[in-house]
Formats: sequence, C-alpha cells, structure tokens
Amino acid sequence: MDNQVFYRKWRPFDFDNVVGQNHITSTLKRAILLERIAHAYLFTGPRGVGKTSTARILAKALNSEINDDGNPVIESETSLAIDEGRYLDLVEIDAASNRRIDDVRELLDSVQIQPTLGKYKIYIIDEVHMLTPEAFNALLKTLEEPPPNIVFILATTDSHKIPDTIKSRCQRFDFRRLSDDDVIDRLIEICDSENIETEQEVLEIIARISWGSLRDAESLLEQLHISYGGNNNEIKEEQAREFLGLGDFEICLNLAFSIINKKSSEALKLINSEYNKGTNLNSIYQGLLETLRSSLLIKAGILEQENLEKYSDEFRSSISKISLEKILEILTIFSKIKIDESEKLLNFEIAIIDSIVGKQTVYEAKAHHQTIDNKPEQTNVQNKILAEDGVQEKYVTNSSESKVNNFRKEKSKDEIKWDDVIYQTRRTKNKQFNISALLRNVETPIVTDNKIKLKFKSNAIKKHFMDEMEDPRSKNALKLAINKSYGSELDLQISSPKEENNQTDHAQQKETSSSIKKALSMGAKIINNETSEDINE
Repeated sequence: MDNQVFYRKWRPFDFDNVVGQNHITSTLKRAILLERIAHAYLFTGPRGVGKTSTARILAKALNSEINDDGNPVIESETSLAIDEGRYLDLVEIDAASNRRIDDVRELLDSVQIQPTLGKYKIYIIDEVHMLTPEAFNALLKTLEEPPPNIVFILATTDSHKIPDTIKSRCQRFDFRRLSDDDVIDRLIEICDSENIETEQEVLEIIARISWGSLRDAESLLEQLHISYGGNNNEIKEEQAREFLGLGDFEICLNLAFSIINKKSSEALKLINSEYNKGTNLNSIYQGLLETLRSSLLIKAGILEQENLEKYSDEFRSSISKISLEKILEILTIFSKIKIDESEKLLNFEIAIIDSIVGKQTVYEAKAHHQTIDNKPEQTNVQNKILAEDGVQEKYVTNSSESKVNNFRKEKSKDEIKWDDVIYQTRRTKNKQFNISALLRNVETPIVTDNKIKLKFKSNAIKKHFMDEMEDPRSKNALKLAINKSYGSELDLQISSPKEENNQTDHAQQKETSSSIKKALSMGAKIINNETSEDINE
C-alpha cells in the first residue's frame, strides 16, 4: 500500500474520517442505526470532496459489522474486501464510459440477481449525468420499482443534468466545497505521517489552488514532495510557486502595488522587463490574481494575521486608500484576459491600462456629454485627465450636482471598538455559528450605564446568537473580547427590530389608553366602541 498515490492511500475508511461533510455522514449513520435505508441515493457536489469515498463507506456499513455510532468496522472481512475492490455485492460503474442504453440494460439485468455475500447489493454509478436520455429512461423503471435488497448510489458533479424524474426517486445529499482550513488540516496530517517537511505557506498555497478539492490538494502535495522533498528536505514557498506557475511573490506584489497606486508606467515597465527576461507571463498572471485576491481579503478585514504579515506596511496602506469596489473591478478585468494567446503581452498591457484608467468611465462620460448637449463648445462636460503615474479626475459642471462631495466617513470611537470585538471573535465557533459573522449584523452599540445593547437586524440572527451563547466557551470568548475592547466588564442587552417595534407599540397603546381614561373622567363619551377596543388591544 505504501506505493499508492496519496489520494488513494489517504482515502477515508469510515464516516468519521470524511473531511468537511458532517451534515451528510451524521445523517447516514443515524439512518443505518435506525435501519431506514433508501433504495437510491444521489450524491452531488464538486470534484474531490468525498462523494465516491462516502458511497463506499455506506456500502461497507450496509454489509459489514457496524460500531455503536453507525460506522463500519474497518477491520472486518467485508470492509477489507470492499477497500480492495473484490467484494461481489458491490458494483461500481463509470457512466462516462458506460453511458449507452445497452450498458444500462446489461446492468439492470444483473439487478434481478439477489446479493450473495451480504444483506444488500449495491450499485455505485459515478458521473451519472453522462448517461444518455435513453439510458436514463431505462434506469428510471428500476428506480420506480426496485427489487428488494438493492441500493443505487448515484454520484455526480452536475446534478442539473440529471432528469427530475430520476432525482425525485433518490435521497439527495449535497456535498460542500471544502474550506481552506479543512484542506490544510488534512495536509498537515499527511505531512506528519509521511515525514514531509514543508513551510506553512506551501500548504496554504495548495489549499487555495485546489479550490476545495481535497483530492487535488493531496495530489499537488505528493508532486511537490517528489520534486523537492526528498532526503528530508523542506519544501519552500518559492519552490511551490515555481512548480505551480504562480510567479515570484515579490514581482507579483510590486505589480499589484503599481496597479493599485495607478502607476501605469511602473507597471508596464515591470511586465515588459519580465517578458524580455523570458519569464513565463502566465505564472506572473496567476500570481497577480492571487495577490489581488489577497488584497480583497485585506480590504474586507478577513485575512488571517499570520498571512497578513508577509505584506509590507506600504502595501497595506495602499489597500486602505482604495475602495473594495475598485479592487473587485481590477480583479474582474484581469480575470477575463487571455494569457495563452500569441498576443499575451499586449493583452496584459491592455488589462493594466484598463484597470488603472478605467476606460468604461471614459465611455460613460462621453455618452453622458452627448446626451446632455451635442454642441462640442459647451463647457458642461466631464474631462478625464491622465497623469503619467496616475489618473486624476476633474469634472467641470455648472449644475448643482458638482457640489456633492463623495468622501469616506471617518469611523467613530464606538465603531472602532465594535470592529475590534468582531475581529477578536473571528475564529469563535463552538456550538454551530461563527460569532464574528453574527456580530456583523448588529447595529454599532453604544455603552450607557455600564450596559451594551446589541440590536440585531433580524430575529433569526438574534436566535442564532442566543443558541451559540448557550455554549460557555462562546460566551466567555465574547465577554473577553468586549472587556478587552471597551476596557471594562459590560452587561449585555439583546434585542431585534421586531421587539423594538413591539415595545414602541405597547408604549403608544399605554399612552393612548391613559388618555381615554382621562377623557372619560372629564365626562367624555365613547362614540365608537369598536375603535376603543382596538386601541386597548
């Protein structure tokens, strides 16, 4: 087994080892313990997140011994036979290469044969969306009236290509794309077991490049280990960037810095210099996209502190001066260019100018001018003045709209303190919900009488918050964050808009009721009893 590739060697053998899919594995374990087995399952989700592995684990749990928690006993003969691909009552089919109706008919003929070794005969059809319409129609009849002790597990990355008639006869489970943290945790486990020495940045790069596919991440780690990790050598970040075609970090950082600061001449000079050196522009392009993505996370305030430290103070200062929308615009422009064509340098240069100048705004200004007045001598126009290393916008207009100044509002002390609480709780998640994400939906609280009132934007978010506060760890983490940010221990008051409105209505009704009583004491008469009852309600 030692000569197996990583993604096969480290394939999970029971439900507890499936990464990041607890919402599925816990349901399947309960179904097994309760013996509520469906005749057909549909596993859908991105590639490399555990669909086929979970299908095999389910097959083991249905036919082998199980533990008290619903997991199969991995040392049993049935489990070992399934892992080694020699279990007769498990049939795996790749629909990409067996998609014709004749292939499916042959399969369905064998369905009539009852299991010989275990309780269930299980058919795993991978990439089921590749079947032809005729093949789906043939499969439908069997799913409508399945023979006893037969279980179908359909796996696909494109569930929208499966007919609704098929999906409606299956229990559907949607597998999630794995988070970077989930991928990194598994890679660390592999490195520890395989004696692989690597920098932490390498694992972070692999996790980002794999886009939530654990199989891809494990394959990339193995390739890097073969290329650079022999003889207990440590895999360096520079080596990973070179191997994955991400370009030199400093070059990509300088290029992003020039673009963000609207230094067109420096950006063009840098890219032409690298091109003349023979540098692969595609690697610089990939590295630039990664840097711009990090800029987006820095601006949003969600980049982890350890990752933030590798960016200079000057670069982070530039990010603070540019809007989130502008970074997104730059990232969108570069994500659309093609670097593999013969005019790759020209495409790169055009993208640099577009991201700095913003030709769309030039076109919009021109169209706006033509709409207002077709006379070119009019002074009521919008002019775009381009500086050598920047872009300055100067709009000359006689309308009152020119007096409107768009500026970024300075944050108040209360906003700064509350942002600090949100930042401190960014990793706090003990029961179910992330505290920081919930606190982002709170109006900036103001401290009065040693009390801090948290007014949530909806009752649902408030309920999630209260559920999470039932965990003492979450409650203590929030308490420590508030104490640290505000400098003293404060009492929490929780409310939501609906409760605020109810309190206001109650106060108004109380005031109205007292007014009516006062009027009655002065000799007034109630003319409309119905109206009086509504008010008292």
